[in-house]
Amino acid sequence: MINIFKKSSIFIFLIVALLLPGVSFAHGMDLILEESGVLRVEYEGGGFSPRTEITIYDENGNELAKGPVDEDGKFHFDENLNIHKAVADDGMGHRAEYQEGATEKNISKLPVIIGVFAVAGIFVYVFSNKNKKNN
Repeated sequence: MINIFKKSSIFIFLIVALLLPGVSFAHGMDLILEESGVLRVEYEGGGFSPRTEITIYDENGNELAKGPVDEDGKFHFDENLNIHKAVADDGMGHRAEYQEGATEKNISKLPVIIGVFAVAGIFVYVFSNKNKKNN
């Protein structure tokens, strides 16, 4: 009975571990300066939330402008504003930042996926050896 419980626990853990990378990558959000006076927000998988609100800050952290995105996921603002940083928040836990002069960082998903499989493999190996020693 205990052995069946351990095997089912391992199976459930593997299923969850294999599904997590897809879930976590589907929820990334980007904030892009599309052109002077226009910021565009979108999720990594495409689309955006119409509830997203964008706030623009100057170098001292003072709020310069704030408002919701339009029906295209864009926020229009006075192009004469000296933007240092802009923050997009969809109210559901997703947040993206744009910073003047910062280069975009794209992290490869392959090492993360390999890491998840490695951790899952180690977990299965440890528990299968533990079960063999107990039998």
